[in-house]
Amino acid sequence: MQTYIPHLDLESKDFVNELLTYGKEGTIAIDPMPCFQRLSLSLALTLNWGTRMGSQDDVLFKEITSVEEEVSRFRSTTGNLQDYIPILRLNPFSFGSKRAREMRNRRDVYLKALNKGLEDRMEKGTHKPCIQANVILDKEAQLNDAELTSISLTMLSGGLDTITTLLQWSAALLAQRPDIQKKAWAEIAEFYTVDEPLCNAQDDQKCRYVVALVRECLRYFTVLRLALPRVSIRDVTYQGVVIPAGTVYFLNAWACNMDSDVWSDPDVFRPERWYEQPDAPMFTYGMGYRMCAGSLLANRELYLVFIRMLNSFELKQADNVDPHPVSGNSDPTSLVAMPQRYKVYFVPRSPKALKDAIANFQVTDIRMD
Repeated sequence: MQTYIPHLDLESKDFVNELLTYGKEGTIAIDPMPCFQRLSLSLALTLNWGTRMGSQDDVLFKEITSVEEEVSRFRSTTGNLQDYIPILRLNPFSFGSKRAREMRNRRDVYLKALNKGLEDRMEKGTHKPCIQANVILDKEAQLNDAELTSISLTMLSGGLDTITTLLQWSAALLAQRPDIQKKAWAEIAEFYTVDEPLCNAQDDQKCRYVVALVRECLRYFTVLRLALPRVSIRDVTYQGVVIPAGTVYFLNAWACNMDSDVWSDPDVFRPERWYEQPDAPMFTYGMGYRMCAGSLLANRELYLVFIRMLNSFELKQADNVDPHPVSGNSDPTSLVAMPQRYKVYFVPRSPKALKDAIANFQVTDIRMD
């Protein structure tokens, strides 16, 4: 985890800078979605290919985000009837199939470009350590092109689908809950002043309330309501019924996170619940040995983004968007739950201190003893 801190440090700083710049120091309301997307995408590119997405104005940014949004719709558990009615797959005029092929072709273009760029840097010896390079250099792994592509898509789609969506929900709710912001500021003030907006990237989640806030957002806004399917490898007997091997299972992560046997008030957004039950199960990342491999990294990233965002800005509501995870869901058939697009004011708590911190920013220096 320590080796990723400089990346989290840089990307979260640029994220705060974008909110300040695009929001013209809090004087205009902005749609934060592109800022969340650039943050997630740049980190995914850095970790997998050793290259950044430094600006929303980059043509590649617009292409990747638009294609990945479309691909996410194709991956819907409930929205594609041909997944459940095989005869529909024979329709030669299926718009969905045609659109899927188009997205596949467009995705192949930028994947090849990213891979080629990494290969060129590796040949020149100028590449930075990253997942893709490590796998390629691992002689024992012997992964083929399809397996390498699978790893790449997991990093790319996973970050954009989950981190972006969670932050989009969370900012919508925080803009309408000044009481939560005040609690967060009071807790953050025990470690950082308003003149230290870019809290230390080495802070390993020591602000208890921000940790609880992140966990409550993960629970309440379960972005992947039905986790990705699994197939059983043996017969399972459940309540006297034999479920045969080869059965497709879906974990209803949403229902698990809202379990009344675990929580007395599951429908209430209340970060303090994690003080009361710190060891309560969290199903957002899945469970068991097949749970999300990036959960620890995601938690660390979310903590740093939340604490820097809240210590730098007051979020003020601009649009009357519904932040409820069910009634506010813009597309119930989508793979991930997403609210309606909205705008919010990001008002700097101390404009001068924030601008000075950004201007004097230096990436965290990691020294391993």
